[in-house]
Amino acid sequence: MEENFDYIVIGAGSAGGTLAARLSECGKYKVLLLEGGASHKDLLVNMPSGWGQMINSPKYSWGHETEPEQYAAGRRISLPRGKRLGGSSSINGMIYVRGDKADFDSWAASGAKGWSYAELQPYFARTEDQQSDEQAFAQPMHGRGGPLTASNLHQPHPVSLAMVNAAIQAGMPACKDFNNGHPDGAGLFQVNLKKGQRSSVAKNAIEPAMQRKNLDVRMQVLVTRIGLEGQRATTVHWKDKAGGSHSARARQEIVLCAGALQSPQLLMLSGIGPAAHLREMGIEVKVDLPGVGANLQDHAIVPMSWRMKADTPSLNKSLRGMGIGTSLLKYLLTKQGAMAMPASEFAAWFSSDPSLPYNDIQIHGLPVTGDIEGYMQNAKNYRTEAFPGMTMAPYQVRPYSRGELKLKSNQPEQLGSIRMNYLQDERDRKALIYGVRMSMKIAQQPALAMLVEAQTRPAPKLQSDDELLDWISMYMGSGHHASGSCRMGDASDAMTVVTPDLKVRGVQGLRVADASVMPHLVSGNTNAASVVIGDKAADMVLGLAPLPAFASGRPVASAISEALQSPRVEQVAAV
Repeated sequence: MEENFDYIVIGAGSAGGTLAARLSECGKYKVLLLEGGASHKDLLVNMPSGWGQMINSPKYSWGHETEPEQYAAGRRISLPRGKRLGGSSSINGMIYVRGDKADFDSWAASGAKGWSYAELQPYFARTEDQQSDEQAFAQPMHGRGGPLTASNLHQPHPVSLAMVNAAIQAGMPACKDFNNGHPDGAGLFQVNLKKGQRSSVAKNAIEPAMQRKNLDVRMQVLVTRIGLEGQRATTVHWKDKAGGSHSARARQEIVLCAGALQSPQLLMLSGIGPAAHLREMGIEVKVDLPGVGANLQDHAIVPMSWRMKADTPSLNKSLRGMGIGTSLLKYLLTKQGAMAMPASEFAAWFSSDPSLPYNDIQIHGLPVTGDIEGYMQNAKNYRTEAFPGMTMAPYQVRPYSRGELKLKSNQPEQLGSIRMNYLQDERDRKALIYGVRMSMKIAQQPALAMLVEAQTRPAPKLQSDDELLDWISMYMGSGHHASGSCRMGDASDAMTVVTPDLKVRGVQGLRVADASVMPHLVSGNTNAASVVIGDKAADMVLGLAPLPAFASGRPVASAISEALQSPRVEQVAAV
């Protein structure tokens, strides 16, 4: 017998988990949350350094990869996407970054009305659970009690601190808070960690909400299609892990939150997408939406490495051989040490083009290096190098290149065909080369020069732009920030998939709420913005007034303060 719910949310990731928790708050609505992965209650999920083992493991990640990429030496690039409750927030690098105010203002200018920085800042504050008492992280710019923990690094590594000092010596300003609306300069990331453990949407939003009788969470299911009656989405069909078929009907709405690589795939499997492609795949066209799967973007990141002098502290030894066992035991006993470190500590934002209203290059830095050649041959054999090392990895935050996702078949078990077209646009190539050169300059400053023995990647002999670009093509990878494949915009634009209220064009009762709706990437990591998309979507679905935006003619702080005093902030805090 078919089940009935008020709302069905497909995907329990950063956006979907936040959304489902919010929809279930008042107890009035019966909510079904469907997730393809298993529980987040797992050692590798909770242990911060576990991300490195999870991103290419079929137990934790879906296993997406691109088609051969022209500017990546014809290589297929791995695209990790979380396959656990909490989605990618359960396997990511735990970096808390919002983006630049110019990102969201350009969203609004491109047709996403209601999504400007002024209108989204109160949502960033409401979804944040800031752990620092420092004035730089005070309310009203920052928030308390939301589903996304933001904390200072507990014990930043000496080499990470040296990176900060070296970047300042290279001419960058010191930056305490990269989430003040304009990330600029060098400093340390805030991270999604609490008491030495990953602090994810699964732990902070979904798990508490599961105590409510009106929220039903089903894990390890594969959604196969969304059923339409006429032009209205009414039913979700899925298979359980044993292959049994199920369906449920939504009395109110279905919200698709499967992420930038699976939301467009599921729309197309349901007959919503580019008509010619759907017919080619043998799928009946229900709604012709040419923008589904188009506008796909990701950050192209390139890991550079340096060999440090023998007496320099580094994580290489702690994450190699017998050191792994010692580090694991220390973590289990104290929640400290190498296993408690996120994917990056050092952060820097700067510009390769002064005409831009945002800084277009971001660097991640960590006091460890890995066997990249071995990783390229077989990710399962990846290991840290025997000598002490450090990594700096630059990427361009707002790429001009665009890719697309198409179906390989009409079978939901088969992942989509993905072409990111990394660095296809010449402006992207020039910007990334600039980021590589700036990373070299940072490493040459006194704070690091006294610690560095040699640059190992790229080889110092590679000096020209062409030589560096050839090296980049061999070593660049994904920043794990796939976005944009169900673009939000004005209904008059043929390539718009969802209107600013996140409703799918031409379909009633169906919205998309995840990173796929971003018109373009944000200036940095995408998790915080995805959580905000889920939180704002909840207001839209429930018919609640948006949080008050920054009002012209009065201080920004006043508007945010009002937002933080909203009764709905207390509701989220209770989750």
